[in-house]
Amino acid sequence: MNRLRWAPSLLLLLLACNPAVEPDPPRPAAVSVTPSTAELTALGATVRLAAAVRHQNGQLMPSAAVTWSSGAPAVATVDGSGLVTAAANGVATITATAGTVSGSATLTVAQVVESLAVTPAADTVVEADTLRLAAVAADTNGHEVSGTPVAWVSADTLVAVVSASGLVTGVAAGSVRIGATASGVTARAEIEVVSPMPMAVSVSPDTVALEALGATAALTAVVSDQAGRLMEGVAALWTSGDTMVAVVDSVGVVTAVAEGATAVTATAGAASGSAVVTVAQVVGSVVVTPAADTVELGDTLRLSVDAFDDNGHRVAGARFEWRSSDTAVARVDPTGLVMGAGEGAAAITAAAGSARGTAQIAVENPDRAALVALYESTDGPNWVNSENWLTDAPLRTWHGVGMAGERVSRLHLRLNQLNGPIPPELYEYL
Repeated sequence: MNRLRWAPSLLLLLLACNPAVEPDPPRPAAVSVTPSTAELTALGATVRLAAAVRHQNGQLMPSAAVTWSSGAPAVATVDGSGLVTAAANGVATITATAGTVSGSATLTVAQVVESLAVTPAADTVVEADTLRLAAVAADTNGHEVSGTPVAWVSADTLVAVVSASGLVTGVAAGSVRIGATASGVTARAEIEVVSPMPMAVSVSPDTVALEALGATAALTAVVSDQAGRLMEGVAALWTSGDTMVAVVDSVGVVTAVAEGATAVTATAGAASGSAVVTVAQVVGSVVVTPAADTVELGDTLRLSVDAFDDNGHRVAGARFEWRSSDTAVARVDPTGLVMGAGEGAAAITAAAGSARGTAQIAVENPDRAALVALYESTDGPNWVNSENWLTDAPLRTWHGVGMAGERVSRLHLRLNQLNGPIPPELYEYL
């Protein structure tokens, strides 16, 4: 009876002592991302992901804040709204986070070839020469798909062949289509194969200086085709722009004709090349005329001079510098006029550049002939003293001869056993 009576009171007491329990506020407890997997086939392509956030009671939280992130930004990026953009081939985990919980999706970027471009799309190649073609595969957004295998094929291997790497080799003149295929996508290049023909001529040496008439120089011509290759056996036609200066034979040997300059040209087909040939005589030798002579003391002698190149052709307009080896014996002016200055011998030299010519000039006293006549008329060989008589020694050194300046003024031959008449040559001195 007592228990039944107190039970309601106990209940009331317990309720009075325990305040009302507050409900647990909603908080993110789970995040799910849709779609959970996605694949993009072009760089720059996008896909929109959605995140669903549920609280602890399993109800959606549409206003929950979500943060997006990419586990591989180099493969794919994601913005704050869940828009994912492909950046490179690969796999990236895209995560949506709300509070302390998150969910993710797996994104794969795998480019698919949508187009193929061959460069150059059209070109020309010379027979036996090569041309490198390149094929670029691209996805639907035009981004290159690196590493895509390309298969090459020639539509006519009698005109041109192509290697596995796209190297085209011309076989024979004609047109051919070169095809490239990558991941089922095909592109083509139109190739024209042409026969080699002269396109350039190089002449060497490109300048020639000839220093004597008749001098020669050998020129060579190198002929190249469209591909810049040497064309063996292709002969060039040689011509001189001025045959009055230099001539050239059929093999390129140039011969100097006269002073001046001219262009010597080698022509092959429509191509040509030239060398500049200059003819400028250089004095190789100098000849003075007469080569030897005698001039009397105080008298003059005109020398003439000629200059010749190394082939013996006269060099017109050469300038000469005149010199005497002994100006006390003979002097020479700039025109080659020699004057006897004193008894003896002197070498008169005319120089043009490094070439020189010489004349040997003897200067004699006009009294020498009269003294010689006296010696011969008066039995000179039997004189008591005939020192230096009839020698090339100066007259002042002859025994018994007295000089006044450069002329004989007296003779002292007394008791010298002169035997004979006084010669007529001595009368003007008496």
